[in-house]
Amino acid sequence: MKKLGTALAAAAAMAVTVAGCSSSDSGSDASADGAIKVAVITSGPVNDLGWNQGMVEGAQKLDNEGLIDLTVVQQDSGATSDQIAQIATDLAEDGNQLIVGHSFNYGEPIKNILADYPDVLFAYAGGFGDITENMADYSQPFYEASFLTGILAGSLSETGILGGTAGFEIPVCKAQIESFADGARLTYKGPGEITLKPAYIGGWSDAAAQTLEAVNALVDQGADQFTSCGVDAATVEGAKQRGVDVVGYAMDQTPLAPENVVSSIVWNLDEVLRAMVADVEAGTVNPAKYYDVSFAEGGVDVAINPAFADKISPEAMALFDEYREKIISGEYVVEYKGGQ
Repeated sequence: MKKLGTALAAAAAMAVTVAGCSSSDSGSDASADGAIKVAVITSGPVNDLGWNQGMVEGAQKLDNEGLIDLTVVQQDSGATSDQIAQIATDLAEDGNQLIVGHSFNYGEPIKNILADYPDVLFAYAGGFGDITENMADYSQPFYEASFLTGILAGSLSETGILGGTAGFEIPVCKAQIESFADGARLTYKGPGEITLKPAYIGGWSDAAAQTLEAVNALVDQGADQFTSCGVDAATVEGAKQRGVDVVGYAMDQTPLAPENVVSSIVWNLDEVLRAMVADVEAGTVNPAKYYDVSFAEGGVDVAINPAFADKISPEAMALFDEYREKIISGEYVVEYKGGQ
């Protein structure tokens, strides 16, 4: 795997600094060993134990199997549209056959260069089927796993008030938060009924301060169980500071707060990338696809923090296992409440 340093834009040319890639590689269709050349552009640190690390580790699995020749560009969430377009252009010029912009914000700038590279499959994390020409989108079926984490949270809640933080009120995030509440309604035994309090921050990893502020405000309103979509690190930190429970996002985030992370939604991105690579190998990149790898297909799962084994009631754990198997078999379909 070649890992690029954080991409730097020159004032005039917006050229990306590429470590480990020589100009002689430009335009090549595959690596020397025949593996598909794949590039991933992150939207934050590759060691964030969440969104970005999950993508990189998923891609590394395929790299380790010899299926792909991987390049990673670590970029922060504040990158401009011009920077992302230039990074994607340079990666295409370097012969990458699959270029994944791992951010909701990367879709529009990448669309501007599609016509220049019709044989390259580009993809971004839209999460709602936004595909055009050779630009793919990939599903984020967190809502299915979130329903299961809600079953656990409901059994632990004393107030019945759930907090949900998200970068923006986009379909994938709204669906995740709503499913969390639906799962909790199955096991909550406290006073009153489950009350959901979502907070849409208006930013992603660059909005940590605002996220902490939102978590504090929700705890002050009685929230004692949290889920998070895209603003997970700050939400977990806020839960840790306030002593409330929280669900990890995209990876098992137990290490971030071992006494607060009850469970985590785990996104198995190697399965998503595997489907994309198969299409590149087959030459079917236009029209592009919406890669929707569901819970039943291994796209997502739930990791439970062992420290909560004695805190989760046997009844809730049994219900968790029951619904997990029903979702996998297709006997139960989690309702999608993300809108369009």
